[in-house]
Formats: sequence, structure tokens, C-alpha cells
Amino acid sequence: MEAANPLCRWLLLAAGLAAVIGCQSDGPMAKTRGQLPSEPVGPIAPPPMPPGGPPSSFTPIAPIAPSAPGVPGAPVAPGIPTPGVVPAIPGAAVPGSQVPPGAKGQVVPAGVKSVATAADLLKSGIPRVKVVAIVGANNVITDQEVIESVWQQNDELAKLEGHAREAKQKELYTVALRKTIERELILDEMYTKLKKANKSNVIEEIKEFAVQATDKQIREMKKKTGSKTDEELNAWLRVQGLTLPVLRRQFERQIMSQQYVNSMLKEKGRRVGLSEIRDYYDKHPDEFQSPDRVRWQHLFVSFSKHPSAQAAYDHAEGLRQKAAGGTDLAALSKQFDDGIACKANGFGAGEKRGEILPLDVEATVWSLKVGQLSGLIQTPTGYHIIKVVERDYAGVMPFDSKVQGKIRDKLNDAIFDAEAKKMIDELWRKGVVRVLEE
Repeated sequence: MEAANPLCRWLLLAAGLAAVIGCQSDGPMAKTRGQLPSEPVGPIAPPPMPPGGPPSSFTPIAPIAPSAPGVPGAPVAPGIPTPGVVPAIPGAAVPGSQVPPGAKGQVVPAGVKSVATAADLLKSGIPRVKVVAIVGANNVITDQEVIESVWQQNDELAKLEGHAREAKQKELYTVALRKTIERELILDEMYTKLKKANKSNVIEEIKEFAVQATDKQIREMKKKTGSKTDEELNAWLRVQGLTLPVLRRQFERQIMSQQYVNSMLKEKGRRVGLSEIRDYYDKHPDEFQSPDRVRWQHLFVSFSKHPSAQAAYDHAEGLRQKAAGGTDLAALSKQFDDGIACKANGFGAGEKRGEILPLDVEATVWSLKVGQLSGLIQTPTGYHIIKVVERDYAGVMPFDSKVQGKIRDKLNDAIFDAEAKKMIDELWRKGVVRVLEE
């Protein structure tokens, strides 16, 4: 059940978050104000994009985590900003870390007067991370984190041009910033409450879980991209306008926040009963319509593989008799099939009406019952043997345990989402969010 599996739940909801380091800033001033979810999140600059837009080859990926600078020297596509290659400032904030009071050359909490100006930074020649928001006492959100969130949604931007594209970029940036602020509000609440309750060990357990889950996701990304090392994966990501350190940190922090929300809501945890499940089933019949579906095994004996038509018939009939005697047709197909079923573990092509191939066998496929074996089906190219192993008939799905489980998960998720929204709304009301203006 998704609500009971924080990682799976986050992986489904996470697309829309991203990364951490990057651009220079010219000394923004902090504007402190209480914010409600319905309010705009302050003046927000759209993310910088290359002149021609993001690369057409970009494929959005599940977000992971912001943090340290990217790997210097990794190839970057022309025109794409170089996220993450920002030298650390002595004593300055690492993206996402606490903001030390009085630190020079960075945005500091309200009440601290000494903030470096753009002129100071130009004189020193030291670039710095651009902070766009501070949540609570010292949770930092950087411009680069939000920009990489936008890059991850390039599928929405690629089909737009001109003003429509710019407007969409601003919209995605605003949404990504809000989601990142909500994540940090949750983490700020987690640290405050658990430390106050002397449960620092719980914080460490949540961190450890997040690190392990992130490592697993990174391994999956390496496998999918063919990367053998973090450096190779980071180089691949940077072509997409992303950075591995940023993604890793974000993934970890999102998992941590989801774990905390799960634990808080588990205590309230109202679970739906059978009567509610049945009521939903009765009121939403359209959601439980089942089309005709079949899974079938297939063995083809080609005339071209045998010296005569009679030889092909004798061979095919011998195989059919073995299948009728109990030998698995799929196993026979893997060994003797002359078509494509041998490469599909013995299964035939197509599961729905109009999809069955070859067309010569479709009528037979739909006429068989589960477990029933066909006779030899002769076509211009050879003989076919068919066996149906699964069959769903068109109509309303029965109110069985499988359907009940789906409805239960859906209703529990709805309860979870509603409670999570209440929790986040409360954090917006009592938390302090500072969006920094240029």
C-alpha cells in the first residue's frame, strides 16, 4: 500500500523537485513575513535557460537530492548553465545547511545586520551560492535547487516557445519553490520536535533510511544510464542540466520529510472499512470495467523448415500431442518454435481484441477456455498450436479481494493526502518563511 511505503509513495510524487548550488547573487535583502499556502511566494525570478531552450534529448527523471558542488570538468552541453561548480566560501553556507549567524558574504537570519554587499563580493572575486529562501531559523533553499526542479520537467517546456515558454518556466519555478519550502518546513518541524523530546536517535534513524534509499535509487540510475561510477552518472546528468550532488541531497531530504509525515499521521491513521469500500465500488462502476483480455502460449512450425508439408505436419502433431499429455507448451515453444514466441518465453503476441498476431489464429485464441489446447491450425506458412493460460471477460470486475485492495489503497491514500495537507497548512501558518528579494 502506497501510504505504508514512504519510498514508493515519494517516488510517485517526487517529480517536480530538484537541486541546490549555482548562480551568483548581488546581495539580496531578506524580507520576513508569515505566509499562507494561498499567498504567492514572493517575487520569484524565472530560471535561466539556454537560448535554444533545454536539450531535446532531455528525459525527466525522478528527483533525488541537492547538496555539494558538481564534479569539475564534467562535460556540459553548450548553452546550459553549469550548476554546482561554485567554489565554497570559507565560513559560508553549504546549500541546505544551517546559516551561521554573522557569517560574511551570505544571507543571515533576521536581526543580524552584517550582510555582504555585491561590491564586497566583486572585490573579493569569490562567487557564492544564491539563496532564494530561508525556512525557519536556518534551512536554506538555493536558486539552483529550484532551477534543476524546472529542468526535470522539460517535457512540459519542450513543446512551448516564446512567451508561452517563459510563462511556463515562471509557473514551474514558483511551484517548485513552494514544494521545496514545504519540504523544509516539515524538516524544520521534525528537528525541532524530536530534539525537544530528546529523540535525536530517531532523527539519525530517519537519516540512515534516507541515505540507504537514495543509494539504491542512484544504483538504479547508473544501471539505466550505463554509468559505472558517480562521475560518469554526474557527467550524464549535467548534459541534462542536472547535478548528482544536488539530486542526491534532494532525494534524501524528501524521503526524510515523507518519513516524518508518515510517522505523524500514523497516530491519527483512520483506516477505511469494508462498508466504505463497498460503497465506493457501487458508486463508481465505470472505474471497474474490464475489457476482454487473454494471455496465450504459441508454438509455430514453419513449412520452410521441413522437407515437405507432411514432414511439417508430423512434427507439429507430435509437439501438440506432447503438450496434450502435460508437457508445458511454453517450454516446447522455447525449443521448437519457428517464429517469435520462442523469444517471448513461449507467449503469443497481443492480449486484447484486434491485437492478436498472426490474424489467422485470433478467432481460435478467443474461442478457447483457460487451460484448453487447440488442434493444429494450418495457415499458408505453417502450423500453429495455441493454449490459453489467462482470460478476463469484458464487464464489471467482481468485488473480489483484488478490487477491494485497490479501493482500500485509493481511499487510504485520499485520507493520507488530506491529513498531510492539513499538516502542511498548519506549518505554513506557524512557520517563518523568508523569500529573498534582489
